[in-house]
Amino acid sequence: MSRASANTLPLELRGLLAELSSVQVAESQRWIVNLMRGQGPAVVTMLWRLLQSEADVLDSYQTTICRLTALGAEAIKINKNGYFYRTAMNVAMELLRQRKLEREHRPRLLELRRRQADRQASFCLVDQREMVQRLRQCIYRLPPHLRDVVILRDLAELPYLRVAAILNIKSGTARLYRRQAILRLADLIGQGVN
Repeated sequence: MSRASANTLPLELRGLLAELSSVQVAESQRWIVNLMRGQGPAVVTMLWRLLQSEADVLDSYQTTICRLTALGAEAIKINKNGYFYRTAMNVAMELLRQRKLEREHRPRLLELRRRQADRQASFCLVDQREMVQRLRQCIYRLPPHLRDVVILRDLAELPYLRVAAILNIKSGTARLYRRQAILRLADLIGQGVN
């Protein structure tokens, strides 16, 4: 990275620093605004050099200001500027460590997620096989004339006219047999096949 690009802040960061000069605050918070006006540009530049991401710089700067504000002026009476830099540096380092951990552990997490998805898919296949086996058992328990209609119409996907011709019955009779077969299958499946 060239020296010019490391020192050049993005437009939003420059806008953040420019807004500090016009901020009106209560007396109790004036110390933090004065600190931000005095050392803010240098801290933002330091964060930019460390993080090189506008969103990360803004997050780190905001976290730093929140931590300093939470502590209060009394807690950091001695060397406020140094405390500002040290807090900003600590926040940036925490963010960098977090990003490093995410990069290192992401492949493992993705692998675990893939394994879990594979395991769930295999359970679904087992459930589907069990359901198909149960349906076959129920079809087998139907009377022969109903079983033949279900096999030809639903499994072979033949039209009613063709089913009627094969079984030597009328088309309306084939429809009636199929309806009766479906009702009996529903009853058998509801009862459970042993």
